[in-house]
Amino acid sequence: MKTTLLVLLGALVLALYLWTALQAPVVLWSDSRTDLAWAKEGLGTFKPIPPPAPGKPIDHLPKPGYLLFLRGAMLAFPSLGEERSVIVVQSALLALSILGTALFLARRRGFATGAVAMLVCLIFLRLRDASSAVMTEALAAAILLPIAAAILEPARRTSGILTGLACGALFLVRPNCGGIVLAIAVIVFAAARETRRLVFLLGGFAVLILPFWYLGRGNLPGDPLHGLGYQIVEGSAEYYWAPSITPWPVGETPGEAAAEDLRVARKNWKNTLSAAGGTDTRRELAWRGFHGLLGIEFYDSRWSPEYESADNASRLVSPFLILAAAAALLAAPWRDGRAKLAGLALLAGCVAQNLLLGSNPRYALPLLPVLFLLAAAALPRLGRGATWAHRLGAVLCLAGLIGAAAWQPHLLDWQWAKIESAGVTIHQAIPKGGLPAGGPATLHVRIAPALASSSAQLDVIGPGQRLLYSSDRDASRQRPLLTIPLPAEVLDANQTDRIFLALRTRGSYSETSYLLFPVIPQPWGRPALREKSESISPATGIRRGALDWWAHPGAD
Repeated sequence: MKTTLLVLLGALVLALYLWTALQAPVVLWSDSRTDLAWAKEGLGTFKPIPPPAPGKPIDHLPKPGYLLFLRGAMLAFPSLGEERSVIVVQSALLALSILGTALFLARRRGFATGAVAMLVCLIFLRLRDASSAVMTEALAAAILLPIAAAILEPARRTSGILTGLACGALFLVRPNCGGIVLAIAVIVFAAARETRRLVFLLGGFAVLILPFWYLGRGNLPGDPLHGLGYQIVEGSAEYYWAPSITPWPVGETPGEAAAEDLRVARKNWKNTLSAAGGTDTRRELAWRGFHGLLGIEFYDSRWSPEYESADNASRLVSPFLILAAAAALLAAPWRDGRAKLAGLALLAGCVAQNLLLGSNPRYALPLLPVLFLLAAAALPRLGRGATWAHRLGAVLCLAGLIGAAAWQPHLLDWQWAKIESAGVTIHQAIPKGGLPAGGPATLHVRIAPALASSSAQLDVIGPGQRLLYSSDRDASRQRPLLTIPLPAEVLDANQTDRIFLALRTRGSYSETSYLLFPVIPQPWGRPALREKSESISPATGIRRGALDWWAHPGAD
């Protein structure tokens, strides 16, 4: 009966993924179109990709495994069209991976472990949302889940080489995920003293990777960073805001471009760390380390009112699921510690990835189902047989993590809210005592034009209709935030009551000229209100949330 319940739950997962694969709009980014074009022509696999134009950076890497997948998936269902066919195939693969991994866990580690893993993956609709995009997230997650389940199991005759081959396939689809899960497998097998399995793991990985490396030598020749320079530079930008890097580093040759990328990245990090004791720097470093793990990537779910309601609820729950999984892994005893060790290594890998390549939630998204799976495997150790200290530790750990998130809610912000026209006014409440008691003091608000040359203008109005900020007087508009010196009367007013800031847009807005800002979701921030609109961002479908603002004593 337990197996039947799991199969029924899995059937629900499969039905959800197939229904949305056929009904939800196909999401195409610029990278999606590039990958589809390369896959059709065999570029990046059988032929080298064309080199970038002189003086232009390489902003998209060829992923041979994913390009081969696209080449086949586009032909799977011709009647649906190439793009929809890809979505159906990757959605089905991900749903079957969730079902198969949960059944495997239920058989090896008990019904509760498999049921919890599948249920969390079902309600974690961000993973389903990624299945609607022609991007690598869905396929990477489908490969990751069985690898993680295999890592949890003791050594068997063929498990090492099969796991290595799977890690190699994942690396060819999504290098960051393949590298992280390979490192986790090495750590777990080494800790378990499974030397033979470790050797076969690395051998299986090399057997699959080396031929593709040899065939792909024509891609990006002479680049020691193998195309990662763009991501490293972008990850070093203030709040991961690429428009703040002006001019973008380039070089005459791939080697020179890579050296310039590293120089600019080092300079950006040096500038960030030069004021390590400041409020702004501490806040940004926390964001760089953890936003990719806890933040929310953009997806417009308004194609179905019913799905939109479920999706919004799932996204509000998402940080609690991630924090609960982290708490379970941190508090679980070390007895049979494969899940705990793998989970802690995964968390460390996510933070390292955030710092190196940028704190982008999309980069970490395929790894989150693995985090849930490992937490589900560790949970039984906190149940029957665990000491009261371990259980109390889990509760206190979860409370501490939630408290830390409430203290630093910008770690959980959503991408992206948009102001698409002039004449828009957004009101943000500042609670009583939310500003410093005395001056000088500075207020920051994260909002900026997508292009530094944009003609989209913005004013910030304080109590008594006082103009606190005007963008046409700001010489550093490429930064992702506003810097507003606060007058004494505003600080005094905030000590006796809450105040309101009004952000009013003016100037010229168009498809390429607009403002973007992250949103702090409820219940982590007091919601901002947009005049004459029920949504704070009608253009991107974000209904409620707060602006990301903070204040500190002294000048910036």
